[in-house]
Amino acid sequence: MPYRVTVPDQDYFDRNIPCRTACPIHTECGRYVQAIGISQDEEAYMLARAPNPFAYVLGRICAHPCEDACRRGKIDEPIAICALKRYATERHNLGMGHDPARKLQPPAPKRGKKIAIVGAGVCGLTCAHDLALLGYAVEVFESAPVPGGMLYLGIPNFRLPREIIMMEVDNILGLGVTLHTRMTLGRDITLSGLRAQFDAVLLATGLNKGRELNIPGAHLPGVYNGIDFLINVNLGYEIELGKRVVVVGGGNVAIDVARAAVRLVQDAPSGGAAESGAESLQPALDAARMALRSGAEQVTLVSLESREQMPAWKGEVHEAEHEGIAVDNGWGPKEVVAQDGKAAGLKVRRCITVFDENGRFNPAFSDEEKIIPCESVVLAIGQQADLSFLGNEDGVQVTPRGILKIDENLMTTAPGIFAGGDVAFGPRILVEGVANGHKAARSIHVYLSGKTRKTILSRFRIFDNWEMPRGFLSIARQTMPVLPANRRIGIAEVELGFDEEQGRAEGLRCLKCQVNTIFDGSKCILCNGCVDICPEHCFRLVDLTQIQGDERYESLIAKRYGVPASELPRGQATAIIKNEEKCIRCALCAQRCPTHAITMESLEQQEREVFE
Repeated sequence: MPYRVTVPDQDYFDRNIPCRTACPIHTECGRYVQAIGISQDEEAYMLARAPNPFAYVLGRICAHPCEDACRRGKIDEPIAICALKRYATERHNLGMGHDPARKLQPPAPKRGKKIAIVGAGVCGLTCAHDLALLGYAVEVFESAPVPGGMLYLGIPNFRLPREIIMMEVDNILGLGVTLHTRMTLGRDITLSGLRAQFDAVLLATGLNKGRELNIPGAHLPGVYNGIDFLINVNLGYEIELGKRVVVVGGGNVAIDVARAAVRLVQDAPSGGAAESGAESLQPALDAARMALRSGAEQVTLVSLESREQMPAWKGEVHEAEHEGIAVDNGWGPKEVVAQDGKAAGLKVRRCITVFDENGRFNPAFSDEEKIIPCESVVLAIGQQADLSFLGNEDGVQVTPRGILKIDENLMTTAPGIFAGGDVAFGPRILVEGVANGHKAARSIHVYLSGKTRKTILSRFRIFDNWEMPRGFLSIARQTMPVLPANRRIGIAEVELGFDEEQGRAEGLRCLKCQVNTIFDGSKCILCNGCVDICPEHCFRLVDLTQIQGDERYESLIAKRYGVPASELPRGQATAIIKNEEKCIRCALCAQRCPTHAITMESLEQQEREVFE
């Protein structure tokens, strides 16, 4: 297979692979999807894992911005990229054991520097992973009894099994990272103490407090905060909800709260939280598995937003309704109604608009009101950072948004103190937390007098006989198998994952965006053959005088013809315009071209970063 080396228009080729560009850690999404389609499961796993120490976790709960950008979605439905990441990790785990490549890595030379990381969530542990591989001594301090941050404390077991979290964490700890649990910054340790003992500190404490709602009755018995509710449920505490529960909020946390409420069981063990790690939770988990669902009989979710405006994932809302949760859109809480000194209902009022004319959150209400009877109200209306550990002597500034002020390298206003994840940026999706962890590790390395060198080798692979899989356009997006509603008890995982037939079929749907039609203008005779044969009508022949608005092309035209395109005589020169979003890589244009001016090629790049 021939190759040619050239300097590519990097921006053009990046835009042509929108799934990779949309991913905060630039995962080669399309390549692992395609590998699954042709049964190369190990290759798929390695591609999915390469930038991501939490590939197993994100295969289940990633917000998948890659799917939102997927070009297949402009034809019918986007590729199920997240589900295929899960497929790749599960196939790898079944066939070869969990990530032997990481365990066989030789230990990095020790650098003699110590790093403290506060917070054992996605950002903190990703940073610990990278720094350990670079030879730094890393210690992680976590206030909870278990690592994982909001993966463990905020996401219910039925969405993310605890063994998946612990498997990822154990692999990071296996690199030599030291973990301290039940260590709260400001109580058990201080920031000044960490600065004295360590060469650098990363604050990755997240947004571990729920926002409060200033309405009458908000502090009555029976009113819970959504974040506190999930933390207590996930750590094994018993919560008495009663038979009727109202959840306030329209995001994923609210959906998780509502779905967790219908799973709380009467005979779950009581008497406190987990003592240490996942093993101490086993009695609670076993009891939940065996118990019949006897939790809340009526769960209502009240959302300010309309169904279309709800920030919660549409699939999660659908599953919540499938489990019997009533979603009542367009209502805002006004008052928690009391009876005998505790919550007995929630008075709500009709929300007319959520955002004002400038797009800012500014709800407007009508006079229409109603009362929803209940024994418990759970307020899941947002999260905020707990920065009570900061003192004036620390020199760490806080922004008006209540998060830590950082520079472009994630350093706070105190030298040597870095911050990443939600505590530095506000609420973010998990894969952005991974990206923050990578960047924090690189920044800390450079701060400690380290250096990095990055080289990129580029070449084009030319495909002489390019073909797409037969019938790939007729393959429908595969539907994720789920547990029947009457079996969704306790911690049973709802989504079951693709089987092999589904995985292969979904992988074959990929449009292979890394392959492009490359034109050799010196060979083109403007015969219009490519325009005529294209089934998606991607091409147009246009007069150069019509090329406007793109400075790069206008510059090239002016350089070649000596005048701007607008000054050329009409009919002097012609260009072929291609709509990349429509192209399905069928190669009919290349096959039709009588002068072989069109070739099918992919840009292959090898990126190497050396840390010194």
